[in-house]
Amino acid sequence: MKLKTIMTFALAAILTVGVTSCEDILKVDSKSVLYDYENTLDQATDTVYSVLGIIKKLQKIADRTVILGEIRGDLVAISDHASDDLRDLYSYDFSKLKSTNKYDQPVDYYAVINNCNFFLTHADTAYVRNNKNVFLKEYITVLSYRAWAYLQLAQIYGEVLYFDKPISGDGASEGVPMNIKELAQTLLLDFKEEYMDYDTPNYGKLGGEDTGEGGKSEQHESVDLFIPVRIIMGDLCLWAEDYAHAAIYYHDFLSNNAKSLTTGTNCSTWLTYDFANIGYDSYTSLFGKSGAITYIPMEADQYSGIVSDLRNVFNSTSDNYYYYQLTRSQAATAISARQNYCYHAMYSDEMRDVWPAYMADKTAEENALLKGDLRLYSILETDYDYPDEDDANSSLYGTEIQTLNKINSEKIWLYRKDVVYLRLAEALNRCGLPQTAFAILKDGLCKQTIDSISQGEKDRAKSINGVDISVVYDFPTAYFTQARVTWYWTSITTGYSTTRVYVSEFGSGNTFGIHSRGCGDAGYDPTYRIPVDSTRVNTLEDSIRAVEEALIDEMALETCFEGYRFGDLMRFSMHRAADAQSPAHGGFAENEFLAKRVATRETATIDDREDYYQVKDEALYTKLLGDGRSLNKNWFLVLPDKKQAE
Repeated sequence: MKLKTIMTFALAAILTVGVTSCEDILKVDSKSVLYDYENTLDQATDTVYSVLGIIKKLQKIADRTVILGEIRGDLVAISDHASDDLRDLYSYDFSKLKSTNKYDQPVDYYAVINNCNFFLTHADTAYVRNNKNVFLKEYITVLSYRAWAYLQLAQIYGEVLYFDKPISGDGASEGVPMNIKELAQTLLLDFKEEYMDYDTPNYGKLGGEDTGEGGKSEQHESVDLFIPVRIIMGDLCLWAEDYAHAAIYYHDFLSNNAKSLTTGTNCSTWLTYDFANIGYDSYTSLFGKSGAITYIPMEADQYSGIVSDLRNVFNSTSDNYYYYQLTRSQAATAISARQNYCYHAMYSDEMRDVWPAYMADKTAEENALLKGDLRLYSILETDYDYPDEDDANSSLYGTEIQTLNKINSEKIWLYRKDVVYLRLAEALNRCGLPQTAFAILKDGLCKQTIDSISQGEKDRAKSINGVDISVVYDFPTAYFTQARVTWYWTSITTGYSTTRVYVSEFGSGNTFGIHSRGCGDAGYDPTYRIPVDSTRVNTLEDSIRAVEEALIDEMALETCFEGYRFGDLMRFSMHRAADAQSPAHGGFAENEFLAKRVATRETATIDDREDYYQVKDEALYTKLLGDGRSLNKNWFLVLPDKKQAE
């Protein structure tokens, strides 16, 4: 990234947290956290460098946010060569983590928060020039960073200390213990509706300099480093269980950015309906610029600062002797294989006559990653590198080569398009609009699919707990158009023969269902629908829960290895505790939702059966279930002061 020079000035300009240990930052009378309270951030250079200084702090927590979000979920497994730090986290025996575990360092999250609090306390938000508030963009940006950091901290530690003022050396700052729902409700109070009218700051391009090794570092558009305020407010509302406003914020973000934030048609598909060859794979390009909303920029080399180690965790590299440390779990493979791949064929060149949809024959494939959804196959490549007999050191190197195509060492994603769409679907579903939520997965939100949603559901949207969210049906039709299959003739050469075949790609539109990223023409799949129990009367609550099952699986398929998984499982468990029919009704969470999934991370099979979670790690299941409804301390790492108390 080569922001060393910029960041050096930034750190000189901002009064950063001086921390010597985790214990220091968590004690309100710390003598090492000192500020000059006479200083006010009232110059443009002050605020710019301060914001860049906060980004520098974010670099330190980037990798661990991904690791801690995945290793406690159900989609990741450790390899035989995983570090002790990773192995200890995977064991779920968090109270015994060593103090040296590099992923268990809450001080670094509080360093971000404390720098944000200093900025928010001292920025001159009353300064106006040319009838415009000069520093409010930076103020809103820092509010968003602080909210994001607090949400991550609470997902990792469960109950954390909330500070709204910088920690000082005089003991005046006192933290209030809060769980994540309480935090979200509190943080929302800092955001005002007028903030919606402000764009993120724009400092131009950063990086793109010579690495000194014959190449150049990534060049970053500075606007991609900031969290859009509507997204973070949507997240806060989701955790606070204010689903109506969450849906509005996510919708407004997407619809106000229609030209660039339609879903697009990037996907991985079979070439023809005989399922003989993977013929079209543009899916991994989503993890470049085309899918970006916000990321943490990392340095290109250690000389410049903090570099990401995710490549050495998930990939086989020369630095780790080709021994990757984390890989897909049995559960991740099973969720992928359980999906149906649908190929929708049209008979004539005029594309008027339609053949029935073809479903992939799962028994025809030996490779489990080709039995259903193709996204896992697309992003996680495996190969074998056989040792060179003439190389005396060949025995030191691993032979199974793994490459995770989601990894970009200079970009750690916070948000991308599909994440926002999936959270919009989550909010809509919990608003009591399951058809609308499911449309995001199956067809994509555009005029054609919105027209097919029942009038009863649309009427219900006009009053969700007294809030009219019918705006969610308003997407700019000039930009959001349903993707249709484009057909053409091509030639396939096999051996010595060439065959002309009729193949398809998505085209002539820019929006389709997220499920089509890896499952073919999901809009035409007759098996992909909201299930109905024909033996009884189905209620709205039944549909909400059924769509939630589809959503949590779609999140696994679409966002695996990106750091969201534990938070998604935790949040859905909390949603379910609000259901009247839930045994956890009125509690913090319906713990079983999370417990049964994580407990089958090593035991899940690709076989279709009535109960996917029957065979599981019973000891882990019992630990994660707890009493079934309380905030279960076994889900979370332990803050240093609580470890000492235990």
